[in-house]
Amino acid sequence: MENIVEIEDLRIEFHLRDGIVNAVNGVTLAVKPGEVLGVVGESGSGKSLSARAIMNLLPRTAKVTSGRVCVQRKDGSVLDVLKQGRESRAMREIRGGQVGMVFQEPMTALSPMHSIGRQITTTLSLHTDLSRTAQRDRALELLDLVLLPDPRAMLDKYAHQLSGGMRQRAMIAMALSCNPALLLADEPTTALDVTTEAQILELIRGLQEKFRMGVIFITHNFGVVAELADRVAVMRTGEVVEEAGLEEVFYAPRHAYTQRLLSLIPRLPKAGAAPPKPEPPLSQEPVIDLRGLTKDFTVSKDWLGRPRDKLRAVDDVSFQIDRGETFGLLGESGSGKSTVARCILGAYAPTEGSIHFRDRDNRKHVLTELRGERLRRLRQHFQMVFQDPYSSLNPRMTVEQLIGEPLVNQGETDARLIRSRAAELLEQVGLSTAMLSRYPHAFSGGQRQRVSIARALCTNPSLVVLDESVSALDVSIAAQIIDLLRDLQARLKLTYLFITHDLSMIANFANRIGVMQRGRMVEISETQRFFSEPRHPYSEALLHAVPIPDPRLARERRRAKLASFRHSAAS
Repeated sequence: MENIVEIEDLRIEFHLRDGIVNAVNGVTLAVKPGEVLGVVGESGSGKSLSARAIMNLLPRTAKVTSGRVCVQRKDGSVLDVLKQGRESRAMREIRGGQVGMVFQEPMTALSPMHSIGRQITTTLSLHTDLSRTAQRDRALELLDLVLLPDPRAMLDKYAHQLSGGMRQRAMIAMALSCNPALLLADEPTTALDVTTEAQILELIRGLQEKFRMGVIFITHNFGVVAELADRVAVMRTGEVVEEAGLEEVFYAPRHAYTQRLLSLIPRLPKAGAAPPKPEPPLSQEPVIDLRGLTKDFTVSKDWLGRPRDKLRAVDDVSFQIDRGETFGLLGESGSGKSTVARCILGAYAPTEGSIHFRDRDNRKHVLTELRGERLRRLRQHFQMVFQDPYSSLNPRMTVEQLIGEPLVNQGETDARLIRSRAAELLEQVGLSTAMLSRYPHAFSGGQRQRVSIARALCTNPSLVVLDESVSALDVSIAAQIIDLLRDLQARLKLTYLFITHDLSMIANFANRIGVMQRGRMVEISETQRFFSEPRHPYSEALLHAVPIPDPRLARERRRAKLASFRHSAAS
C-alpha cells in the first residue's frame, strides 16, 4: 500500500434496548508515512471508535457491519485487522509493534502497580528479542527521547509520582518503544495546562518528523489541529463530513458543520478590544476577600508521627471578588488554583491568613474563624461545579435527588418542595422537567454539566466556583455552557470564581484575571489589560503557549521560535 493504514467504508453499530445506534457510518480515511491527520468532531462523532478499530480494540458490544481496516506491516505485507481475532498473535504484533497509541488520560492508561520502566520493558519483551539489559537501556533511551528529567530515576517511578505532563511523556515513550509506523493520539492534551500542552505538541511534532511517523491526532481543539496537522477530517454523527488540506479546511470550509465549529472557536482578544462586561452591575462590595492565604501540606512525618517535611501549596495569596463579577484564576497544574478554591469552600483549613465573606443580606463573616454548625450553615452560600460531571454525580441517584441533595443536607425534609425546586432549576438550565427521573448515564456530557450547574444553584448561593467546568467539553457544548452561565449570572446576581487553564475561554468570560505560579499570585489584572499588556514574564509565557486556531499564524510563530532558538544557540 501507498498508505500506512487505510479505513474503507467502516460501519459500526451498537444494539441497545432503545434500538440500534449507528456509531460509525461509512468512514473512509487513509494516512501516509510522515503525515499527520487531524480528526476533529464533537463527542459521539465516532472519532475514537474509528481509531480503536485500527487496533482492533472496539468495545465488545460493538458490531462491525461492513468495511475494511488495512494496516501495512513492517515486512510490506497488508493485514485487514478486522478479520483477525482480537487476541490473535497478528494483532499483538500490530499493537505496539506497528501502531502505538497515546490516550487522553495517562493515569488510567498506565498501570499503578508497575514502575514506568517495567511497563516499557514489558512492551519491549512482547515485540523484540532484546535481552533484559538491552530492554532497560532502550527504556532509558526512550525516556530521554521524550525529554523527561533524570530518565534513570524515572525508570523506577510509578504513575502517581509524576505530574500530568510527565505521565503523558511516559505514555508517548511507551507508544514509541518499538518504532511504530503509526501513532494514534486520542485527545492527548485535553486535560493538560497550556504550557504542558505546547510541550507535548512540540514533542509529538519533533518525533513525527524525526522518524517519519504517520500520526492520527484526535481532538476537538482546532488550535491544536492548526499547530500540528497536514490534513483534517471533520466527523459528525459517525460520518466524515469534510476532509481536506489544513488551510482549505480553515480558510475555505465547504460543509456547514465545519463552518459552524470554526465560528464557535473562542479566540484571544485583539489589541484594543473592549473587555467582557458583567451583565449584573458590580456592587464594588467584595463577596470574598482573601488576605494572606497560605496552605501547607505535610509530605512526610518522623517516627513519632510529627510533621517533618511540608509542601507550601498556596503562599500568601490575596484577592477580592466583587458581587456579580467573574474572577478568572489561571495557572498550570500544581500552581495552587484548586487549593485556593477548596480553602474558600472549607474543604481545607488554611495554615495562615483569613477569608472574609459577605452574604446576600450584606452580613460579614470571617470564614476562617467559624467552626461546627455555624460554618456548616454558611456553606449553603458556596457551591462548586467540577470538571467531570460524570464522576461528580452519583450514578445511583436520579436527577431530582441529585439537584435536591444540597437542600436535604441543609435540613429540608419537605419532598414536594424539593421536587418543585429541582424542576424549577432544571428548566432554568435549559432541560425538561420530564428528565427528573433519569439517571446521569442517560445524559450527554453537556447535559450532565447542566445538571451539575442546577445542583450548584439549589441553595441560592452567593459564590459559585467553576473548577475547569468546560475544559473537557467540545467547543460547541462549551459555548452553550458559557452562555448559560452568563444568563444565570445576570438573572440570579451570581458571583463566579472561574478556575481554568484555557486562556481563550477565560478571555471571553472573566472580568478580571489572577495568575498563579507555584502557589503565589504573580499578577491580577483586568482581562483586556492582561491580554494586551501582561506584566509578569510567566503571564507572557502562558500567552505565547496558547495554540492558535490559524495555520498561517501558527507557522509564523513556529518560525519565530526557531529563529530565536538559533540566535540564542549561536550567541
